[in-house]
This record gives sequence, structure tokens and C-alpha cells, in this order.
Amino acid sequence: MNARLSPLLLALALAGAPLARAADLPPALADTLPDTHEAVAAIDADPGVRRAQGEREAALARASGRRRGNHEWIAGGQWLDRDAGAQGRFNEWEASLQRELRLPGKATVDRRIADAEESVGDDLLADARHMAAIGLLEAWLEWLAAEELRRVAAAAVADANADLDAIAARLREGDAALVEHDAALAAASAARREERLAEIRAQEARITLQARYPHLPLPAQPAPVAAPAMPEPGWRHWGDRIVAVSHEVTLAQGRAELEANRAERARLDRRANPTVGLRALSERGGDETSLGVFFSVPLGNGARRAVAAEVAGQAMAAEADADAVRIEVQRHARALAARAETQVAAWTLAKEGLDAQRQETARLEQGRGLGGVALAPLLAARRREREAAMAEVESRAAAYGATARLLLDAHAFWINDDGHSGEGHEAPAAP
Repeated sequence: MNARLSPLLLALALAGAPLARAADLPPALADTLPDTHEAVAAIDADPGVRRAQGEREAALARASGRRRGNHEWIAGGQWLDRDAGAQGRFNEWEASLQRELRLPGKATVDRRIADAEESVGDDLLADARHMAAIGLLEAWLEWLAAEELRRVAAAAVADANADLDAIAARLREGDAALVEHDAALAAASAARREERLAEIRAQEARITLQARYPHLPLPAQPAPVAAPAMPEPGWRHWGDRIVAVSHEVTLAQGRAELEANRAERARLDRRANPTVGLRALSERGGDETSLGVFFSVPLGNGARRAVAAEVAGQAMAAEADADAVRIEVQRHARALAARAETQVAAWTLAKEGLDAQRQETARLEQGRGLGGVALAPLLAARRREREAAMAEVESRAAAYGATARLLLDAHAFWINDDGHSGEGHEAPAAP
């Protein structure tokens, strides 16, 4: 199997184009990860994603209301039965229609706030889908690794049982000592114990997958985790792309922009909006009528000045949060690229160690067959081979997982860039 990752992704990166949809799996990932459509369906069904969808709908509604404004026409009126004593009784009434007017500039800021609300809602949903995709990736790889470890343990049990049967047969023929039988029995018991522990881990991993993603089909015979390799065009490229497409960064920037616009709106609100209206009235049974215009303006701005100062402070805090998120995402991207590179190198060493240990075991088996090697060295070699095989599986799964996580955070598969609140999120050019 070709372990090099993503000629398709290399072409996209060199073109500098954003991924417009949930990308298909790169070839090396397709052999290990679930189908894209099934994975995307599982991600969209995640409770965190559905909650973010609700928050996005609420943000869209807030944005619509902000654009329209809350300055509505207010109708009022009254009717009176006036008793004027000797002059008689009169029906009198009054009607009014009034509306608060936004001062110039406030409507423009309200539209900017509405745009920021929508962008934050989009990024909230995109970030939730990203987190759900990470959870699916980790749970899936844990299950595959656990199943592979279970198979390694089962093979070790088969070898240990074969050794025990051979020693038992030789013991019956008087060609083996009891101490050899005891050693083989102890080795078989230890192998069976490790198999039980591996089965528990595999069961728990499968239960987790089925509980969190009940509609995701699980293969009856899961494939082994593929061999990891450096994705083209290199570790650094994908680390840079993580920063460029991070929804965490755009979400924090969007929130900072939202708070800045709210601060500007609060500053403008230090000048109160006037209210204008029309009033009509009828007195003395209609003998006297009038029609006029009125207006009112709140006086004093101490409370509004305090509110403006409070919101300005919140805007400063949001800007600092955005800077902190940007720094953390940059650190995470570099660390993830370095971890993936190191994990692949560590797996290479684990694979070399396993190959060497298998050669030792094979030579000892050959010597045992010729009668020149005692049982104890062979059993010790089998134990070391089993430990090396398990270490290789763990190391391969960790390296593959780190590489896949690097590509996932770079939006190479399962998720896309549609939720960004700003521009300039294209993939960086290849170094």
C-alpha cells in the first residue's frame, strides 16, 4: 500500500484554493478512516454540532432584529367622560402616534453588529463541527488500535498454547522436564491474561464509538492502522495551513469585532435618541379640536456614559482574547506538526525493533528445533516479540493519528472552510 499522503491535497495547496466542501479522504487515509459521507453524517448528528446549529439560528435572528432596529411606532390614546357641572357632560378623546428615531451613524453601526453576529454564528457552527470531527477521529483510531492489539494478543496466545502442547507431549514421552512445562504454562497464562485485557480495551472502544456515533457503520473486521508517512508537501506546510484556516482564530476575531462595534454603539448612545410624534385631541364634545407635533429628548447622560465605558472595557478584553487564541493556535499548529514528524520517526524505530526481534525469535525457534536451544530463551524471546509487536501497533497508531490530526486541523478532510468570518483563509503556498 502506498503510504504517502495526498497528491490531491498537494495540488490544492499549490493552487492556494480553499476547500469548498468536506474533502474526500486522501488515499492513505481512505484505507483506515470511515467513508467521508458516513463520517460527515456522524459529525452533523453530534449533540455539540446540533447545539451550535441552534446558536447559529439564534445569531441570525438577532442580526435580523438588529438591522430592523427596535424603534417601533407607538400608538396611544384615551377617552374621557367629562362632567363640566352646569355646562353639562362632554365626551373627550386624545390620540397619538410616536416613534424614537436613531441618530445618524447608529444604523450603520447596527448593521455592522448584525454582520458580526452572523459571522460569529457561522464560526461557532464550524468550530463545533471541527471538535466533533476530532472526537470521531480519536475514537475511531482508538478502536482500530485496540482491535489490532487484540489480534496481536490472540496470536501470542496461539503460539503459547502451541508451545505448551508441544512440551506436554514431550513430557509424556519423557523427553522434557517438569520445569519446562511449568515455564510454558506460565507463559500461556500470561498471554491469555494480556488477551483478556486487550479484549476489554477493544470492547470499551467499540462501545464508545457506538454510543457517540450510533448511525456510523462499523466493519465486522476492522482494517489495521495504515503505515504513516510525511504528507506532501511537508510538515511545516500543514502547520502553516492550520493557522490560516483555524475557526478558533476567526471566531475569536469575530467576537472581538462584535464587541468593538458594540462599544462604538454604546459611545453613540451617549447622545440619546429623540422621540417625535403626532397628537390629535377633541374637547367639549368636539367643540374644540387640535392637531400637533411633539418631541422629547432624555436629558443627562451619566448612566449612558458608564455603560459606554463598561462595553469599551469588554471590547478591550475581547481583543486580548483574540490575541491569546491566535498565539495558542500558532503554538498548537507548530507543536502538532513537530509531534507528527516525531511520531512517524518513533514508529520507524519501533518497526525496526519489531523486525529485529522477530528475526531473533525465528533463529531461536530454528535452534530449538535442532535441539541446541533451551525453552527459557525461546519463551523470553517470544515475550519480547509480543511486547515489541504491541509497541509497534501503539506507535503506528499514534503516528498515524498525529498525521491525520494535522491534516484534519488543516481542513484536508471531513470539514471545510465555509464558516469563516473573515477573508484570507486560503491555503498558504507550498514552501
